[in-house]
Amino acid sequence: MAGFAPSALADGPGFTRGLLFEIAVDGAAPSHLFATIHSDDARVMQLPAPVQSVFDGALGFVMEAIPDEASVGKSLLLMSYSDGRTLDQVLPPDLYAETVQVMASRGMAEEALQRLKPWALVTLLSAPPSDSGQFLDLRLYRAALAQGKPVVGLETLDEQVALLAGLSEADQVAMLRQTIATYPELKVVFSRLVAAYVRRDLSSLVHLSEIYARWGSPELAERFRQVAIEERNRRMADRMRPQLASGGRFIAVGALHLPGPQGLLQLLTEQGYRVRVVY
Repeated sequence: MAGFAPSALADGPGFTRGLLFEIAVDGAAPSHLFATIHSDDARVMQLPAPVQSVFDGALGFVMEAIPDEASVGKSLLLMSYSDGRTLDQVLPPDLYAETVQVMASRGMAEEALQRLKPWALVTLLSAPPSDSGQFLDLRLYRAALAQGKPVVGLETLDEQVALLAGLSEADQVAMLRQTIATYPELKVVFSRLVAAYVRRDLSSLVHLSEIYARWGSPELAERFRQVAIEERNRRMADRMRPQLASGGRFIAVGALHLPGPQGLLQLLTEQGYRVRVVY
């Protein structure tokens, strides 16, 4: 769920560069917060040596939400209409036709998308296409299990799904229209996002997300920011506290949740944790 977030993610003091941050507190071994990106690009999937070393030495792994089979299955059900309606009954005819065309280019037949809700399609289209079916967070999750590390989620997939599912149907349709309209530019945006990530340039990641947000409705972008970024950041920061008190945790969260005045790094600093960039 670290998609595109609007301008309230403007840079916070001192947190414009870096992917791996040490989070220290008296009475516990330091933990580390690592910025991830939803991509299977080889430059992303291969952890840099300093990051791999910290990951291997961690006593536990913490991620946004655990992608276990039961949770994923339940989320897929929530993405689909259960009231007998179909997508062509919800979308205006022009938007439905455009959606069918775009999803066909992503390998999804019209019959397969008929039951999906507009927000579900926004989620699918806002993530770069994956040739491998993998992405960085999933790689880390599987590596943690293979190493026998305890794994904890800061949220549940249900909570993440509820953020978008709770939007009004009108907002969902508006978001889908925006996503479809800007779809031709998304490939370039994805490429620039990955390049900024590889450079460890959080400020450029924020800038690119701002550009994308300006293509849509400012009012809708603001509502999305409050729900999908600020509220989640506060929730995740609160739920990190027991893990940070235990110490030695490797915490992986989408990169756009880290910077800014309402970002995790600033929230943790305000809560008294000592934060410094490691890589």
